[in-house]
Amino acid sequence: MEMINRMIVGYLLNSVWQITVIAALGLLCSTFLRRAPGRSRHVLWVLCLAASTLVPAATVVMQVGGGGQADYGTHVFADTGAHIAVSQSGGWSFLSFRSRTRPVQFAAMLLNAVAWSYLTLLALRCLQLTWIYRHTSRVRKLAYERSVPLVLAQAGETCRHLFSIPPLPLLCSEEIASPSTVGWRNPVLLVPVSFFSDDVRQEDAISALSHEMAHVRRQDFALNLLYELISVPLCFHPAAALMKTRIAQTRELACDEMAVRLLPSGKQYARSLLHIAQTIFAAAPSAKSNYAMGLFDTHALEERIMNILGMPKDAGRGSRTRILMAFVLVSAVSLLTSAFSVRVGADTTSADTQRFVGTWVTQYKGQTFITIKLKSENGKLGGTCIHVDRLDMLADGELVPGSDQFTEQEVVQAKASGNKLDLRIGGHDSIHFELTLKGFNDAEVLAVGDSLDREQSPDQAPPQKTPWHFQRVAESH
Repeated sequence: MEMINRMIVGYLLNSVWQITVIAALGLLCSTFLRRAPGRSRHVLWVLCLAASTLVPAATVVMQVGGGGQADYGTHVFADTGAHIAVSQSGGWSFLSFRSRTRPVQFAAMLLNAVAWSYLTLLALRCLQLTWIYRHTSRVRKLAYERSVPLVLAQAGETCRHLFSIPPLPLLCSEEIASPSTVGWRNPVLLVPVSFFSDDVRQEDAISALSHEMAHVRRQDFALNLLYELISVPLCFHPAAALMKTRIAQTRELACDEMAVRLLPSGKQYARSLLHIAQTIFAAAPSAKSNYAMGLFDTHALEERIMNILGMPKDAGRGSRTRILMAFVLVSAVSLLTSAFSVRVGADTTSADTQRFVGTWVTQYKGQTFITIKLKSENGKLGGTCIHVDRLDMLADGELVPGSDQFTEQEVVQAKASGNKLDLRIGGHDSIHFELTLKGFNDAEVLAVGDSLDREQSPDQAPPQKTPWHFQRVAESH
């Protein structure tokens, strides 16, 4: 579980700055391509979203594959709950830029908190997407067939032939304010009640339906669902929301351009959009809460009108070169960001203390007279010590039990340093032990005794010359 938590936190840390770099580059390239067709800018932002999803994930996966589960050669600078270490051997990084990969270490409790918070956020986001999808399905089910006015029917047939798509069901919906497309396998065209009146202008009907037919031709409903799904892991990042907004806006630009190229007049199309928008916005529609491809869902009407009026007849050679350069730049930089990745390493403090965890005993003439039980909680050692209440010293300096009465005291402090562990047991008259590992289950222990007023503490053990030999008889957690 710790390995999974480290991967999740590593993904989040890398995502924070890698997605920011990709989004900033997307904004730069979008400005560079401001005169390029909307479909090219749309592809650019889709590429940025895909890179933002894949690059942090690929970085973590390759780190695990290249660096394994252990972080070798790690030197800890600070002994804190969350400290930073510099790898001497380096971890995986793209193009072998090992010196650019840096491990970051966190306490186990912090790792768990961040990982579970992120998983909870993902679950909430999935629930939100499920609710929106169900609401979209409800809008589709509530739509109904109605007698279609001649103007609307003729506009539908004209647009269908222009875009070379099979017949679409044209349904009336009271849940929407503008024409919308719903469905990815069997799409339907939802039209608001206001369009079923004889007052609707033919040019308005053709402009609105041609835009929706462009959505159907481009399969935007299915693609929009795909973009929502792949962006779920990025739901915590504001830059991901920016990318999705720009994807939606440039999608509308691309549909406008497709419709204008098939219609006689771009200016008439723009005038129709303005007229429809004035009619719709006068009714103060509610905020969008479904996946339907509506005519004015992105609230970027001004940008769309300016794009329509300034549309070139065809993208020149220079424009295509700029588009290619922007795509190559985004792809290259997205890959290179993994060379500067952050790797969440194992908590070396926890690894040091884990070696001492277990039940340690020492015996004299076959009888156990000291039992030390050590356990690790949140990377810190604690436990108890059961020992005889008096020790005697033999001539060779060995301390042996001087009583058959036992007492149990708490381990109040445990500090690990390499193979040594300093233990303080008890309260006011504390016992100071130094435990030194000699093998995996073998150790030597000296009772140091740090009380300066030994004369005032008759139960305090005298200075020890010969260490006790301890054996680990059980491993704890």
